[in-house]
Amino acid sequence: MIVTMNTPHRPPASRRGFLDTTLRLTATGALAAAGGLGAGCDGSTTAGGGPAAAAAHSGDGPGTRPPLTGSPGPVTAQDLVDVDTLWSWVERMNAAGPRLPGSPAHRAFIDDLDRQLRGYGLTVTRHPARLEEWLARSWSLRVTDAEGVTRPIPVASYRPHSGETGPAGVTGRLIDAHAGDEAAYQAAGAAAAAGATGAGTAGGLGGAIVVVDAPITRLTASVLADLAYTVLPPQARADFAQEDYSRVWLGVPPPPSLPLARAHGAAAMIEIVDQTPELAAGQYTPHQQEHAGLPALRLDREQGARLREILARGPATATLVLTASRRETTVDYLLARLPGARAATATATGAGAGAGAGPAGERPRAVLVTTHTDGQNALEENGGPALLALAEYLSRYPAASRARDLLFLFSPTHMAADAATVKPDAWLREHPEVLAEVDMALAAEHLGALGWDDQGGTAPYRPTGRSEPVAVAVGHSETLRRLAEEEVEHGGLTRVGIQKPFQNGLYGEGTFPYRLGLPTIGMITGPAYLLQVAPGGNLDKLDRALLHRHTVFVAGLLTRMMALPAGRPS
Repeated sequence: MIVTMNTPHRPPASRRGFLDTTLRLTATGALAAAGGLGAGCDGSTTAGGGPAAAAAHSGDGPGTRPPLTGSPGPVTAQDLVDVDTLWSWVERMNAAGPRLPGSPAHRAFIDDLDRQLRGYGLTVTRHPARLEEWLARSWSLRVTDAEGVTRPIPVASYRPHSGETGPAGVTGRLIDAHAGDEAAYQAAGAAAAAGATGAGTAGGLGGAIVVVDAPITRLTASVLADLAYTVLPPQARADFAQEDYSRVWLGVPPPPSLPLARAHGAAAMIEIVDQTPELAAGQYTPHQQEHAGLPALRLDREQGARLREILARGPATATLVLTASRRETTVDYLLARLPGARAATATATGAGAGAGAGPAGERPRAVLVTTHTDGQNALEENGGPALLALAEYLSRYPAASRARDLLFLFSPTHMAADAATVKPDAWLREHPEVLAEVDMALAAEHLGALGWDDQGGTAPYRPTGRSEPVAVAVGHSETLRRLAEEEVEHGGLTRVGIQKPFQNGLYGEGTFPYRLGLPTIGMITGPAYLLQVAPGGNLDKLDRALLHRHTVFVAGLLTRMMALPAGRPS
């Protein structure tokens, strides 16, 4: 489907690009690490859909299910809220539209999580964090050819945080800079200055709208296997070697440089991305880019070819519109505490909430459970509903049965550049009282994903008939690595890589506690549609039973982490 993004809309549609060393790791370009891999698992091929669960199953308030006795775990599907309830939470989140950082939909989702967590009896605190908010409002492209005929060109997407125009846009000569590197700009500028493009001004590219290529390296899912401790089941390794894993969000190669184009005098940029129209539409990428001051739009390969056909017939001009609001504001982190046995003992003995002020060995030691709240669709990011299911389940047990405090941390800043906000590692350093309590961390992102791709552009964009490969990344603990492998096998999950750390990261939100030295497990997937703003929020590309199964898996990991001996696991 070609999406012509040329009218205002509710908040628009937002992984950290890989370093070039990625491509040298394996023959296929190993890069299982980027900011988002890991959820599909059992090979299910049934797409999610259908109506939301009835209000009676919404889990909106406290007391919807009776208290439990004993201790948490081992977790079964029946222990958590049912499949339809969890699905209804994802539907509700998705119905508001893309939750880009600071947007009204994002802020409303944070409020909804806050309300539900409090309803389950957790103590919730909100912590405003700085945010350079950027929200696109309208975008379009019109081209006037050598014969003076003006026509609109359908736009696949805008480039987030690239830059802005006024409502009338910017008009300039169209100049094809091809690869968009230094040599290409020098050649295009020299040709323009010589009049080869009809430009009569010195300076070549001054005021021009440059057209550049945005290629995507063709990879297979071996990028996961090549960076894995192990692949489960082992035969999945051979399957991964045959599966396309070309992903625009990986940033390999890096996207065209906006600062370089600006340095050569360009007024705006048009990127031609090597994707089918259906897959290119609405891709919010690169999603963690610093503001560059150069507005940029992206065309799919078909519209890119059409634009270059126009240029081949003679000089052309274009009017590019990308209006956006930009402001300094704040957006809230949520920290929700579910106290464990140590806090319960302190309360019973009259020591109060400050019982942790005693000797270091007596402090309540917590598991940090984390995800993020911003995202573009029903997959990115549905970790919030999954963590709600964990909180609901564990809150039904008495505090004395929970060996550790649980700290649920919801970051609002995943889709923003480091310079534009406060990332979770920085936030935790700013809150040493929280960090001092944590023994280990668990991150969950992108649950229930089914595979869709276009075979690297060689086939129609369609379902693969498989679930998306899962990355369960583990860092700083051999104990947690063994635990993760055992839980994958116990849960009967398939198509899973138990991943090594890569480039000082753990593939998503797990990166941040890992960088602070915390033993960490992160579960994540990274399908081709991960960052795509699309009609219906790509809800049709999720499987409700798989979503629930992934959530049960995460709950199983958490209860086993809670039961580990005191201290940080080795």
